[in-house]
Amino acid sequence: MTQTDAVPANTIRVKKSDLPLSCPRKGASASTLHPRVYIPLKKPGEIASCPYCRTRYQLEE
Repeated sequence: MTQTDAVPANTIRVKKSDLPLSCPRKGASASTLHPRVYIPLKKPGEIASCPYCRTRYQLEE
C-alpha cells in the first residue's frame, strides 16, 4: 500500500484546478459553515487541514 492509498476517511482529494483551495468549499451545508480559510497545498501528495473543521485535503498527483 502506498502512502496516498492510506488516506484517512475525512480527507478530500483535490486537483490542481481546484487551487487556490478554501474551506468551507462551495455548496457546503449550513451546519458546516465557518469563516473562510485558504488551505496551503502546493505539492502533489501534500495534505493540509482546516483549522476550524479539521477537514483534511490532499492534492492529487
